[in-house]
Amino acid sequence: MSDELKNIFVSHQHNDADKIESFKNLIGKHGIDMRDSSIYENKLKNNAKNEQYIKQELIKPQMRWAGTVVVLIGKDTAKSDYVNWEIKTAAEMGKRIVGVYLQGAKEEDIPSELIEHGHNLIGWNGEKITKAIDGEDMDWEKPDGSPRNNSPLDLPRYQC
Repeated sequence: MSDELKNIFVSHQHNDADKIESFKNLIGKHGIDMRDSSIYENKLKNNAKNEQYIKQELIKPQMRWAGTVVVLIGKDTAKSDYVNWEIKTAAEMGKRIVGVYLQGAKEEDIPSELIEHGHNLIGWNGEKITKAIDGEDMDWEKPDGSPRNNSPLDLPRYQC
């Protein structure tokens, strides 16, 4: 089987950048050769500090180029303003948005914008991820792989 070439932008929290290579390897084993338009330090060295510049001049063009936006969900991803902005921006661009749980992720780590705009939310399963990237809508999953409703009301709420 020949690999299918896909342009993918991976939205992730800064601390999860090292998981992108594992993600590429996982989907590669299931027939997707990923051209990566993601922004992360190991790939794109820059010293930009201005948030508007980063969003408009670095992230948006890379996202525009991608066909799919994959959101890696790890510890505290929901708290990332950048990840939520990237998801909302991807939705405005009409991109397919696929959420993928990293090992150890919890329900409260799901970004609110993913609940609002996402097409799929699945575990670390190469077969399911490639189907989601290819446009198949599947049942949303909880971090343990069991089915979940994608309603924001399903998210656990915690008192501060």
